[in-house]
Amino acid sequence: MPLEPMRIVKNWFTNTTTREENWDELANKVSSFANRTNNNLKQIGLDIDGADYDYNNNGVATQTTAIVDRLDALEAANFDIIGIKNIALDISDATKVKVVSADSTSFSSVNAGYVTFNSTSNAGRVVTRQITANVEVTLTGAHWGFGGDGDLTDQPLWLFLIDTGSEVRLGVGARAERTSITTADDETVETSVNAIDKVLVDTALTAENNCIVIGRILANFDDTGNPGGEDYWTIQTGLGEVELGYRAINNDGVFYF
Repeated sequence: MPLEPMRIVKNWFTNTTTREENWDELANKVSSFANRTNNNLKQIGLDIDGADYDYNNNGVATQTTAIVDRLDALEAANFDIIGIKNIALDISDATKVKVVSADSTSFSSVNAGYVTFNSTSNAGRVVTRQITANVEVTLTGAHWGFGGDGDLTDQPLWLFLIDTGSEVRLGVGARAERTSITTADDETVETSVNAIDKVLVDTALTAENNCIVIGRILANFDDTGNPGGEDYWTIQTGLGEVELGYRAINNDGVFYF
């Protein structure tokens, strides 16, 4: 049922026109405000729970489940699918891989990225993590075993997001076919990334962690003599040279949907 409309009764005015007019001025404005408030509350009910929403006038909710709980359930259902959401790359500095939000602004608690991993503790299930701060790695100094063999162009490097169990870390590697990354393979010091199995990460891992590939870049590798440093990488930005988006990978490192 709707909220009761305001009703003001005046029955004590006799030969006091000025007082009656003053009272009417107050009463009309209060009644108008009350009617607008009633309509606004009714609209809230219609927006929240449809045309049959009922105000019970006792201050107690009539819904069986709180709206916040319903929104949380909807959000969880929306994001618990394999893949990523609201995630992009900022490669304005071509020597770095930097993960930011989809519109290239920084992540925050109200502008989070989402990534879904296979669960570590429950095989066959998935878990969704939020990214609320940008993550990045600098490529200069890493060589994945290419050092000393000359310059390279169009060299693919693979981008990983890693589930630590509480947060998301970034990794870059030269070998694609990974579903997890071990502590033996992760490196935070660029010059230690000296073999094909190594993964350059923004923060050291404390255990083997699940990961997904979120993209691939092609890069130019300057073996020696670059003013920016030895083993100098420049991310290429031509058509098809930067690819972001989750895809599964077979044992040969080939993408498939």
